[in-house]
Amino acid sequence: MNGASIVAILLAAGALLGCARVVRGAGRYRLTRIALQIATAALLYLCLFPPSTREPFAAGELVVLTPGTTAAQLDAVSTAATVVALPGALERSGIERVPDLGTALRRHPDNRRLRIVGGGLPTRDRDAARTLVASFDAAPLPRGVVELDMPTAVRAGSAWRLAGRVEAVAEGRVELRDPSGAVVASHALGADGRFALSTRAKGEGEALFALRVLDRGGAHVEDIQVPLVARRGEPLNVLLFAGAPDPELKYLRRWAIDAGVQLDSRMGLSEGVALTEGAAALDVDALRKADIAIVDERAWAAFGAAQKEALTVAVRDGFGLLLRVTGPIAAPVAADWAALGFRAQARDAATAVSLDKALDLGDSGLTFARRALDVDATDAAPLLRADDGTPLALWRAQGQGRVALWWLVDSWRLGLGGDRTRLATLWSETLATLARARGKRMPDLPADARIDERLVLCGLAPDAMIETAHGEKVALIVERDATQRGCAAYWPAQTGWQTLVSAGAHWPFHVRAADEARALAVAESARATHALLGAANARTDIATRSIPLPRWPFFMAWLAAIMLLWLIERRAASAGQL
Repeated sequence: MNGASIVAILLAAGALLGCARVVRGAGRYRLTRIALQIATAALLYLCLFPPSTREPFAAGELVVLTPGTTAAQLDAVSTAATVVALPGALERSGIERVPDLGTALRRHPDNRRLRIVGGGLPTRDRDAARTLVASFDAAPLPRGVVELDMPTAVRAGSAWRLAGRVEAVAEGRVELRDPSGAVVASHALGADGRFALSTRAKGEGEALFALRVLDRGGAHVEDIQVPLVARRGEPLNVLLFAGAPDPELKYLRRWAIDAGVQLDSRMGLSEGVALTEGAAALDVDALRKADIAIVDERAWAAFGAAQKEALTVAVRDGFGLLLRVTGPIAAPVAADWAALGFRAQARDAATAVSLDKALDLGDSGLTFARRALDVDATDAAPLLRADDGTPLALWRAQGQGRVALWWLVDSWRLGLGGDRTRLATLWSETLATLARARGKRMPDLPADARIDERLVLCGLAPDAMIETAHGEKVALIVERDATQRGCAAYWPAQTGWQTLVSAGAHWPFHVRAADEARALAVAESARATHALLGAANARTDIATRSIPLPRWPFFMAWLAAIMLLWLIERRAASAGQL
């Protein structure tokens, strides 16, 4: 005999004794008092041992509550499901708390499909969740910056771009402030909350910019630190060959001098006469020392077969080649360039294009000319597009190097209009895309490091270590992955600038505080969890499980019945009718 049976017998006996007492006595409400005696006994039993109901649930599925879970999401979870809650998730009695996902999987080995509810899995649990996530019920994103796209390092003196999205700040504004607090760029937020800002990295070293979000009325919403490392780039060695001087070359040469580029040039003045600066040669030694060559169609026509072959071999070995179209392309030149992957044909007339959006010029009113040319290069990527989407330059890989075709005529208008910064950025980015790769390979640094959260650093030497903001040195345990790139895990314990030291090179990165840019952190967790979807079997087998009904309705009914019985008994006692 189990406990429920014993309790039932005792309650039934008590109810019978109470009913017998009422029957032997005199007075009013005898039937009501008997009914209440039986009802209170039955309700007390149901309160102690509530009946069960069959609830459906997904067989083999573990529901994981993550930080950011809302009350509505929790109410939607089946009471029959196996539910665990990670640290920081919404607390509710009866839900099992676990310190991490690995612990939950060990406690529930039969549940090999995961349903994630809330803000998403934190970094420490994503490895354990791989191949297991079948669904993700994401919580609404909080108000603030939820996307941020920016470089971790740029070349000193070059322009850099910051883009992203702000959630739930309609018709607001974002401002980018430099380390002194001055506003260097701003952008009005549209309905989608997206923004794009650009400014210039003026000096070498680390700098902390700030991204400020303002609402429609100008009230402050959020401030986010934007760390940037400006590095001194290695100067390029550029070979320039042109059939004749033109304004484009004038401004290009002026930029090269200002930027510290080693420029060797040869420009034709007349038949048999050329203006030469430096050692502008196309022999094997010169091409091995140089990084990129800029050649127009007239200079190409003047090359001999050996020079063209030397250029082609150099490109396959990693050299960069930029082909400029400054006029009609002769048939032999068109054939040579078609062999390099660019089939160019003349079209009826040149067209004017705008570059305001492409170069972040605002509403400049400047128009530029492109050569009347149709270019067919199926495996090429755009190097520069006009605002209407038409390409003005294309590039393609050739062996280990890159070749580009450029048919924008007058980028020099930027310099003539006083915007030398945009002109410098245009040519700097163009040559950086095409030029021979030199310098030290940069390790994989975190884009958004946070205190006490694991970072994975790759591309490390065996002696790699971290120099913290307080000057402490932390050795890293470097292991080789499948690609034989050294990787190590690191948990930063301090905020601020820290430095990765690997193979004698120093690579600074910034660590945020735990409570900084929380909307960005939540959105990153959601994106990372979405990326895990689809690995587990999405097919769901529905089963049922017996779940006890909640006790509180029976308790409230028992409490009401016992109070009513007490009132009746009290009235009867005062009237002497018991």
